[in-house]
Amino acid sequence: MLIVEDEYVIANSIEIILLDAGYGVIGIANSVAKALALIERQRPDMVLLDIYLKGIETGIELAKQLEKMNIPFIYISANDNQSVLEAVKVTQPSGYIVKPFREKDVLTALEIGRYRHSHGVELKLKEEKALQIALTDALSEKGSWENRLLNTAKLFQKHIPFDFLTIRHQRQDTKQTFNYYRVGFEEYQVLSLQAIQQMANSKVDFELLPLDEQMPKGWARHTQEELAIWSRQDPYIQLLLKTFRLNSSLVLPLKLGNGERFIICFLSRDDESYNARNQALLECLEQPLLLILERVAAYEEVERLSEKLKQENVYLQQEVKMLVNFEEIIGTSESLLNLFKLVTQVAPTDTTVLVMGESGTGKELIARAIHNQSSRKERILVKINCATLPGNLIESELFGHEKGAFTGAFERRIGKFELAHGGTIFLDEIGELPLELQAKLLRVLQEKEIERIGGKAPVKTDVRIIAATNRNLETEVLEGRFRMDLFFRLATFPLTLPALRERKEDIPLLADFFARKLAKKQKKSFLGFSDLVLSELSNYEWPGNIRELENVMEQAVILNDGKSLLSLGRPLQKRSFALNAPPSQPENRKVDQQAVFSLPKDLTEMKQMQKTTEREYILAILNQTNGRIRGPGGAAELLNLRPTTLEYRIEKMGIRKILTVRPPDS
Repeated sequence: MLIVEDEYVIANSIEIILLDAGYGVIGIANSVAKALALIERQRPDMVLLDIYLKGIETGIELAKQLEKMNIPFIYISANDNQSVLEAVKVTQPSGYIVKPFREKDVLTALEIGRYRHSHGVELKLKEEKALQIALTDALSEKGSWENRLLNTAKLFQKHIPFDFLTIRHQRQDTKQTFNYYRVGFEEYQVLSLQAIQQMANSKVDFELLPLDEQMPKGWARHTQEELAIWSRQDPYIQLLLKTFRLNSSLVLPLKLGNGERFIICFLSRDDESYNARNQALLECLEQPLLLILERVAAYEEVERLSEKLKQENVYLQQEVKMLVNFEEIIGTSESLLNLFKLVTQVAPTDTTVLVMGESGTGKELIARAIHNQSSRKERILVKINCATLPGNLIESELFGHEKGAFTGAFERRIGKFELAHGGTIFLDEIGELPLELQAKLLRVLQEKEIERIGGKAPVKTDVRIIAATNRNLETEVLEGRFRMDLFFRLATFPLTLPALRERKEDIPLLADFFARKLAKKQKKSFLGFSDLVLSELSNYEWPGNIRELENVMEQAVILNDGKSLLSLGRPLQKRSFALNAPPSQPENRKVDQQAVFSLPKDLTEMKQMQKTTEREYILAILNQTNGRIRGPGGAAELLNLRPTTLEYRIEKMGIRKILTVRPPDS
């Protein structure tokens, strides 16, 4: 036993009572400092403690430290002041002996104190075990992190009361913040970061702050003054204190083995709401919580990879059914060899490629060739045709959606960009993409991240983009159907595929290839072509390009008996519609394909093409605004540029001189 009493007669009397009853006494201390020195030499099983002692510190201050060390204590005092008794009650002593006392009072209080302490330890262990099991169940439930953490918050409330609980979770590529504001006895308001910013009228983007800088190195229990100091280093905590009038906190930082981090912060309006008992509980739960979270994170990762593997499997099965009509690029013409050279140069890089050419020239085949010669060839190549998807499904198809994001979203689905992570995505018919989706695609190109429909946080993605179109995107830009900034992002390295009529020397090779393949499929012999057939094939203009050539060969093989030279069966007929323009296409959308798809000789010519397009686009907007740059409806607003930036570009491109000499009515 340790006796802490500054009145010698009383201390000596207690020592005699204890020794006569068979207790050991390690010493008598008349101040907090001497008591702590004795405890450092030998840890007592119990302390008999007076409230008022010599020096500045009282027995209540010592009691708080004994509570941290888990040493039971019994007060000895004649004090009946109500405020003092309330302070004594908070420290949760094992007993209280009122002066003056009898020997029987001391010994009875000791027996009761010993029993209460041992029973309290056992009860505490049972409560901790029950809480640990409940937390495991809550965090292992299926559903969103938001709901799981809300259930966790409710469990903590019974043991560590709070007015506001904030949990910050950082994965390798995302950061999330979950906030639970207590508005009733068992009612909580789930607040997003944006909602808190609106309540505080703040526009600071706290999500940009690295979690490592905000994460305490260890446990932290803050009073009002300490919390104010900490908040200076963490503007997010500063925002919470100001908005919800919080005065004390208890912080638990957790770092998982896979690198994920959690900061759990309990906040209260009371000045000293959290005590050593609360902190001791969290310390006991630290390792179990880490194990639970690591298990849940590992399960989620397995589930995510399993879902991705399932999606890849489904996608690849679809690809097997939808293989392109030929397996390799056939041809030795100069224009094709120049194209091969450019493909070889750009393939090893991660540069975005825009493949342009008429329908049926093999744009998808070129995309596959780029992917197969890149460092991503071991990963998946995901193809999506922007023209075949309904407008209301394109965003979900590209970026995915969360369960319940819209009517019919019965489960979470990852989009094609997430499926292609680490690989390549081929966006065919990019010119058909709606304007609102073009802005989101631009963000993917700029930020390298996507956001699922109904999602609460962006998802980082590492994808190489290859886009293709049979439209003249420069014309689409000038007519306002395609964003100029997206065009320049996509056209970092443009490739133009020559039409079949521009490489007629390759027609015999392609015809022979298709005829042999189709004859084998039809189980017929192929004996070759007559000179007349080859001449007819070479002189035809082929508006449908290679796809049309394959169709002609299939017709010829079907009509051929396999015992004679292959004839066409029916004469090639000239098409009445414009090259590469479907019959339903309006007349004003027809473009000169020869002009549009002329192959640039080098990167310098490519850059010059981009500058010319940008200059024409700015001129068109200036004509639309009658030369007005600033103000509402001005060219700067329409181009989404600062007026000074636009004026600099106008000056640099020599546009101002043209405007100054133009007649007033132009």
